[in-house]
Amino acid sequence: DRFALHLYSVNGKHLSSIPLDEEVTAMCLTEDFVVLGTMQCGLEIRDLQSLQAAVPPVAMRVPVHSVSITKEKTHILVGLEDGKLIVVGAGQPTEV
Repeated sequence: DRFALHLYSVNGKHLSSIPLDEEVTAMCLTEDFVVLGTMQCGLEIRDLQSLQAAVPPVAMRVPVHSVSITKEKTHILVGLEDGKLIVVGAGQPTEV
């Protein structure tokens, strides 16, 4: 496996890991989730404790260079290689 995501405690104890199919180029954390942007044009939202996918990956058409989450945690801001900014709703469809 070429790429992997590892989770450690504050004290350095290894908690979990998961192999990844794509190269991670951007990452952002919340209390419950880790958001990953990849060189292969993917946006992944994973559960922070298990590292399993919380939702199916979202395909971007261009490699992701940055990800950020709004203060209210309602939207994900995705900066792409071509300079575009994509805004993705992060809640349930009725909330977004």
